[in-house]
Amino acid sequence: MFDHIVIGAGASGCVLSRRLIDNGKRVLLIEAGELFINQSNVDNVEGFTNLWGTRFDWKYSTTPQENLLNRVIDINQGKIVGGSSSINAMMFVRCNKADYKILEERGGQNWSKKNIEKALSKIENYIDGPSEGRYQSGLMKVRNCPDPSSYSPEFQQSAKALGYKADDWDYNGKEQSNGAGPLQFNIDEKGIRNSAFKAYLYDVLSSPNLKILSSTKVLRVLIKNGKAYGVEIQGKESESKIVKCKEKIILCAGALTSPTILERSGIGNPDILKKSNIEVNANIPAVGEHLMDHLQLPILYRLNKDLPNPSLLTGNVLFVNLNNNSPNGSPDLQLNFTPAAPKPLLRLLPPVGGPVMIFLPILIQPKSTGSIHINKNEYKLDPKYLSHQDDINVLKKSISLCQELASKEGLSSLVGESLLPDKSEHENYIRQNATTLWHPVGTCRIGSSVEDSVVNSELQVHGIANLHVADSSVTPYVTAGNNHVPTMVIGEIASNILLKDP
Repeated sequence: MFDHIVIGAGASGCVLSRRLIDNGKRVLLIEAGELFINQSNVDNVEGFTNLWGTRFDWKYSTTPQENLLNRVIDINQGKIVGGSSSINAMMFVRCNKADYKILEERGGQNWSKKNIEKALSKIENYIDGPSEGRYQSGLMKVRNCPDPSSYSPEFQQSAKALGYKADDWDYNGKEQSNGAGPLQFNIDEKGIRNSAFKAYLYDVLSSPNLKILSSTKVLRVLIKNGKAYGVEIQGKESESKIVKCKEKIILCAGALTSPTILERSGIGNPDILKKSNIEVNANIPAVGEHLMDHLQLPILYRLNKDLPNPSLLTGNVLFVNLNNNSPNGSPDLQLNFTPAAPKPLLRLLPPVGGPVMIFLPILIQPKSTGSIHINKNEYKLDPKYLSHQDDINVLKKSISLCQELASKEGLSSLVGESLLPDKSEHENYIRQNATTLWHPVGTCRIGSSVEDSVVNSELQVHGIANLHVADSSVTPYVTAGNNHVPTMVIGEIASNILLKDP
């Protein structure tokens, strides 16, 4: 019998499984998606958009979003061993120190600054280092933008003209605000994606301590007398079966799947569970609530000359605070920039009549919150995007920032015509064009109160022994940047907790 069952082989599940088996634990890792040692659209840095909307994607869809002109938004989430780290844009963003401070405030000593830094040192191998404050001791290879066509000195020049730090400023270094520089990516020396699977599991696939059940869905966690003891699973065949373990069951299925598994297991708001005829095992009303997500807004300018199409979605970034949206001092806008239309997006972009540059303002400290819950055999996903006026204000100000950057020496040498509407139409443009960056968090968040959290400081589900959650869903407040790295941090610290190694 296995010591632990880990549900979900995404960023946190790969990290956690590796650390457990390295410490002699026998782990059953269950993943609904397929296992590929190599997959061309995963490994090739240009190929990942080909996986969106396919069998490698959970293809979550929201309810019609009132504040986005009733549009239904698709949220891509990886359905493959490697999870979303196998279908994302590979950006490596540590996020702001204040984000981790909230984790410590709600989670206590397990989440101290010292433990966060220890986790980062086990994750990050900055192959363009050494550099002050950066680590080369981890398993995931990280490098500055490796594609010359994605990198833009003109963007940095314009940012510098507006008073921001530039000159290849390192946003993963000492500070993460008011600076512009090249984006960093988990791409190895050979130019191949270094996903959580490749970084953490690839080298230990033959370990006798690890068994991966791929193409296998977890229907529910089995609970008796307030204690989890196994899971009901369903593979390619239609019949379900039960597997058990000696110690812990850890949900690492992500912010959209982990809460729905909990609800199918009888853990959540009794009113919601009863509507789906599910017996209540634990009354935890916060399950599926407090959903937060990043929104992006494409802003295009025509180029006055042809530039090579980049291999990456983007290669440059500016972090800035425009509206004081953050409750903790983090920047509220991440502005990505691509000097020409990227190859991975060419088939997805509407006709624009010539070459374009793309600004991509990202709302990284939204105030809007939503939810996801089961609805009989389906789910209801309602992020309530742009339900808070401050979120619209950030995006309005981001348009003005893009216009300022485009007018400054540097980018002004490349800019042709703006494809934006008049200022009076900016709010409608936002509602018509804003969409998700696929970074949902918060639906099983950490905390001490059963009223507004789902797991305690040790990531144990309130009132249920031997059941833990360790993924982006436990994040108490959305991070000021891509949530891939913070999710791996959660996996690293979860392993310390389970192994009692603070």
